[in-house]
Amino acid sequence: MVLTMFYSFAGLGIAIVNDFKSVEGDKALGLDSLPVAFGIDTAKWICVGMIDVFQLLVAGILAYVGELPYAAAICGLVAPQIYFQQKFFLKDPVKNDVKYQASAQPFLVLGILVTGLAVGHHGPL
Repeated sequence: MVLTMFYSFAGLGIAIVNDFKSVEGDKALGLDSLPVAFGIDTAKWICVGMIDVFQLLVAGILAYVGELPYAAAICGLVAPQIYFQQKFFLKDPVKNDVKYQASAQPFLVLGILVTGLAVGHHGPL
């Protein structure tokens, strides 16, 4: 249950990426999306923080229960996401949101698969 919740929070970070392309429209309509409410610079760090921290928490839980190879795999899958965050998203989240998602999101999805394999190997946590 906790692993699902953590990936839900990471997924929320991914969903926030979509809010950056509509900042001007959100402002005009009075919608308080995260980038509007906190500003683009703060919101981009909240976004990548949620994506990275919650995946690393999943890796920590898997390591704690002895599933070290799976935890290491998840850490390995977070590394390219951080690279693409630096290369695309953090430089300009409005311009590079699609490039970032196309580059980084497959690694998050693979992490979900690895987590499922870990739970299948370990049994209920």
